[in-house]
Amino acid sequence: MKTAFRNILLLLLITGTLVVIYWLIISYYDEKNRTDDAQVDGNIVPALARTDGFVDSVYVEDDQYVHAGDILVQLDTTDLYLQLKQALNSLAITNTTLKRSEFGIHVAELDKKIATQSIEAQKVSLKTAESNYERNKVLAEKGVVSKQVFEFTEEGFKTNEIALGKAYDQQSQATTRINDAKAQQVLARQNIAAQSNQIEIIRQNIQYATIKAPVSGLVSKRKIQSGQMVRTGAQLFSIVQSNDLWVTANFKETQVAAFPVGKRVKITADAYPDEAFYGIVESVGGATGSKFALLPPDNASGNYVKVIQRIPVKIKFEDSVRAHSLLRPGFSVVVNQ
Repeated sequence: MKTAFRNILLLLLITGTLVVIYWLIISYYDEKNRTDDAQVDGNIVPALARTDGFVDSVYVEDDQYVHAGDILVQLDTTDLYLQLKQALNSLAITNTTLKRSEFGIHVAELDKKIATQSIEAQKVSLKTAESNYERNKVLAEKGVVSKQVFEFTEEGFKTNEIALGKAYDQQSQATTRINDAKAQQVLARQNIAAQSNQIEIIRQNIQYATIKAPVSGLVSKRKIQSGQMVRTGAQLFSIVQSNDLWVTANFKETQVAAFPVGKRVKITADAYPDEAFYGIVESVGGATGSKFALLPPDNASGNYVKVIQRIPVKIKFEDSVRAHSLLRPGFSVVVNQ
């Protein structure tokens, strides 16, 4: 009887030892090939105001699904349209000024051309009058021509001198008018360019007043109400992009070799413990998490303690549609082979 009891006790002891050894082996293998330091990640895209204005209408609520291009918010555009009307009127006035300056240049150039031709004609007339004057002066001194004839010749010479001077003055005035008109033309063109740019900015702001969803996804963190004043760059919503989820798993450096790029892994979410997801290792991080810490460890200080580091690994879901329907960024998951 005692022998049988001893045999049973020995059998139980051996069985228990084997169970413990098996459990230790399984635990070691499981620990080496899994991590619960992992979570679902995704793109959270801000919906920003790109112009100042008062909120006229808000068309979405938190957790509402929107498609890229859907209208989220409409800002009041009354002031913008008034600015556009004023800018268009200013542009029309400047265009009129430009046309007047161009016409002024044309008229002044014609006047300058006429004055130049008059100068050439007056030079010829003056040369003839001067020749007659010099000749009659000599003849008058000799008594060959009368004093009356000489005075008439002298008067003609002086008249031609005055006419030539007037022609030069007209040419100079025409040149000044041309320069002034060209300066007005340059200024008008500069103003037209500036006003055209301003009109384009106003029209762009009118378009920006209609705020649309940058991506498809779920609206989150609504921060505005109708009647609220928003400034350029203000974040109005966050949109959790629905078509791009992945898992970031922080494996120990001793585990990385078991999860190379292309490795198929099993993913279990804490939110759905009975649901299994599968993914493919897409990339391994460029550095361990400690290297991105605010105060990275300094191993040269003389107090070195070796600590196993963790490195982020990006995993893409195989069935992205199913994953997107159930999972959300921030969910905790377990990744194993």
